[in-house]
This record gives sequence, C-alpha cells and structure tokens, in this order.
Amino acid sequence: MQYVFTFWHLFVILRADGALLHRNMRAAHARKTGDIDMAEEILQAQISANFDKKTGRPIKPMHAVGQPPFYGLKCDMFHYLQEANIPYSRLHDVGGWFGGNMYVDVPNIFRDFDADVNDPASYDFDFTDILMKGLHDYGIQPIYRLGITIENFAKIHAYRVYPPKDFQKWAEICEHIIRHYNEGWANGFHYGVVYWEIWNEPDCDYREHRLSCTWQGTREQFFSLYETASKHLKKCFGDSIQIGGPSSTGFNPFMTYDPDLEGVDPQYAHRDNQPAYRIDWAHKFLAFVRDSGSPMDYFSWHSYSNIGATTLINSAGYCRRLLAKYGFENVPDFLDEWNVCRQDRRLRSTPKAAADTFSVLLGMQKTDTAMLCYYDARLGQSVYGGMFNPDTYYPYRTYYGFKAFGTAYKLGSEVENDCAEDGIYVCAARNEEKGVILIANTKAEPVELSFDVTANCDGVTKTGT
Repeated sequence: MQYVFTFWHLFVILRADGALLHRNMRAAHARKTGDIDMAEEILQAQISANFDKKTGRPIKPMHAVGQPPFYGLKCDMFHYLQEANIPYSRLHDVGGWFGGNMYVDVPNIFRDFDADVNDPASYDFDFTDILMKGLHDYGIQPIYRLGITIENFAKIHAYRVYPPKDFQKWAEICEHIIRHYNEGWANGFHYGVVYWEIWNEPDCDYREHRLSCTWQGTREQFFSLYETASKHLKKCFGDSIQIGGPSSTGFNPFMTYDPDLEGVDPQYAHRDNQPAYRIDWAHKFLAFVRDSGSPMDYFSWHSYSNIGATTLINSAGYCRRLLAKYGFENVPDFLDEWNVCRQDRRLRSTPKAAADTFSVLLGMQKTDTAMLCYYDARLGQSVYGGMFNPDTYYPYRTYYGFKAFGTAYKLGSEVENDCAEDGIYVCAARNEEKGVILIANTKAEPVELSFDVTANCDGVTKTGT
C-alpha cells in the first residue's frame, strides 16, 4: 500500500442537511481566502485512530436488533439484517398485540395451560417455526424471550400478563420450547439457540401491580418464577444455553435516587415514584438472585433515554457497578431494548434520527456492556420502528448506521481512537487486511473534521493528518 488512506474506510453520518453542508464547504473555502466571518461559522474537530494499537476489546454486537422486519409469512427482508452483519434479533413483541396470537409467546405456543406438558400435541409451533427458520436461513441468532407481549392497554383489560398459575409447569413448557428448537423435539430443529430470556419488564408497574402492562403480580412472585424457571432450565440444558433476565426497565435517573449505590431511600421507593421504584426493584432482584443461587448468565435492561448516547453510557456504568455490588461483576449485561428517537414519528426518516442512533452504537462500544438490541427493526406503523419505512419497505437512513457498524463488527478488533469534541462519536476497527473509522455528528451544525491516523502498511508505519 502506498499511503495510509488506502488502508481504512470512513463512514460519517451527519445531522446536517444539504444547505448546511454547502455552508460548510463555503466556510472551508473562506478560510483559504481570508473571509474570517464566514470561516468562524464552522466548528472543527480532530479524529485520531491508531491502527497499530488494538485496545484488546472486540467489536461487540452493538447493532443487534429487536423483532425483525417480516410481513405476513415472508422473511425476505431479513436480507437487510444479513447484509449489515447483524448477528442477533431479540424476539419480543413479535407480530403485534398478543404476538399476533401466533408467534413466540408462551401462551401462543402452549394454548391450554391445563394440557399435558409432555405431549407434542399440546404445542402450536407452526407460525413461530416459520419465523425461526427465516432467521436461521439468513444467519441471524434469536434471543428468545420466554413470556408474553406487552399489553399496553392492560389497565382496561388484562389478558396474559398475570403470573402463570403453576411456576414449575411453566418452566417445563419453556423446557419443551427449547427442546423443539435445539434438540429436534416434536418434529423440531437443531438451531443451537443460545440466549433465552425470562419475561420482559416485570418491574413496569404503574402505581399498583394491577395496572401493569407486563406483570400483574407482586415482585416476590416474579422472583419466585425466575428462580423456578432458571434453575429448571439450567438443570436441563447446562451451559448449552444462556439464561438471562429480567429485562429491567432501566436506571434513569439513578443519580437522583441512588448516586452512591447504597439503594433507594424507602420514602421514594414506591410505585407512585416509578424511576425510584424501578431502581429499588433492580437492587432487590439482584440480591434475591444472589441469595437464592438462581442462575443468571446475563442481565438484561432497557433504556429509552431521549437525550442520546451520553445518558446511555452513564447508565451502562451504573449497571456494571450495580452488578458488582451483588457479586455479579463477571456477568455480562445486555441493553436489549433502547431507542433515542421515538417521540415523533416524523423524525424516523431524518438525518437527526440516523446520527443520534448511530452515536449510541459508537459510544456504547467503549463501555463494558456486552450487547445492544435496538427496539426495533419491525416493519409497521410505530414510533419504535425506526429502521424501515412501512409504506415503501425500504430502509430509513438509520439502517445504514447499523450497516456501517456491521463493517466494523466483521473486522473484529477495536483499535485506539478518540475525538475530544462533545457530540462527536467515533469508533475504529481492523482485521489483518482492512480498517474502518466510523463517525457520528449529533450536533445541530456541521463540523469540519481533521484526521490523525496511524497504520502499519506493508511493514511501514504511515501517519496521515
């Protein structure tokens, strides 16, 4: 190679529109011609990357997603995930309300709870089989949520969000679902699905558990369900599967209620104060898991922060400290629901949504969080469906940030990289032949970039600025 810039590729997603980019170019020209007023309009930032120094951290699956983009019984849009090297799709809220009455949810597969748990005729795998085969054919591993779809209007009438009436039987139903997809039981498959998650957001109470859209039982009842199911499934399958949970609703604002990791003051930890209640819930869950010896191969949590990557990065640090407090410092955490641009569906197709979302992938790569699952990659009318246009079936701009990150993920190794400018996020990666730098600008104005890049090409270290 003649020069370092042939070694690496550059992906930049900017929030600026065409007019701002044009002003950017005029400002750069102004500096050359001495037009100081125009030149001062543009911000500047330096990106550094040293491809000779690996950080020792792999590029992690920060670009995994929630439910995949399928419609009817067709999975052909999964090619977008495959082309972006997206390795995982978390199966929760799949198929719409109540899982479309067909997909994934335990009540959709085992329709009569009083039926014989050991009889294949008690199970309806038909539609979930189609979904699982589609993921398998496109090389995407599911993260299978064992439980139920959220019932957003449970305060009017709740259907499936009650605790199972027999926790041990529920665990045995989950066992047979796993056997169907991993061991061929009931005319099943051998997909080797690793990640199985117990329930979703059982801490999502509103004032009292009878109004919850996810778990209309007590906290103690969920703890008992988790203990029963996790112990039974690990006894059945050992280390061939990873059991996780509880899909906590998250920790914001932890700095208000638990800045010293000492737990939440009881005067705040009640259901009328949801943020404090949920933080207290996480403390008590982890204490229970530790004291009961319940298996937990990974801890899952969620965040729908509206202010972007910085808040998520801080929450990730809190999560790691919280796990360590209860002896789980070696247990990975998965942020398996997140979205930073869901308030206004008109934003879904904008550069702002693309840049803000891309910044999370780049920023969270530098944390100790093991995986992210963007909520979500559905094809449908939802403020959460930020990846695909439900009218045209084509990707929004946001998708291409995931595809860019997939380039780094495929290369494998993170290298030293930095940008000191607030609002600019960067990641760099390499294998033995190629490298890439990824950049997101979340500012409302354009930024002119300069580069300090070092790489060893054909045994000679070259530096470009």
